[in-house]
Amino acid sequence: VKVLIEQSGNEVSGGTKLVAEAAQKLSSMLDAVKTNAAQMEQIARDSREQTGAIEEVNVAVRQMDEMTQHNAALVEQTNAAIEQTESQASELDRIVEVFTLADRARGKPAAA
Repeated sequence: VKVLIEQSGNEVSGGTKLVAEAAQKLSSMLDAVKTNAAQMEQIARDSREQTGAIEEVNVAVRQMDEMTQHNAALVEQTNAAIEQTESQASELDRIVEVFTLADRARGKPAAA
């Protein structure tokens, strides 16, 4: 009986050690889970911030696209105005040339 009691005591002592080791390992696992959860929360916050920053970039790109289209339209208008001005200048040259030819035909020097 005494041997059985000693054997039972040894087994209880060993079991206690195993339970303590298991508790320590579970505590370490819990700490790791908490650390992982904190890291995941930080990643989620950073992702939200990045989403906001990307949206700001998208808005800026859309504005630049609108300005580029507007500038292209202004270039087309400017080119049309230049062509019209060149046409009017040619017409004015033709009209002035009539007067110059008339002055030369009368023998007068052309006005400068």
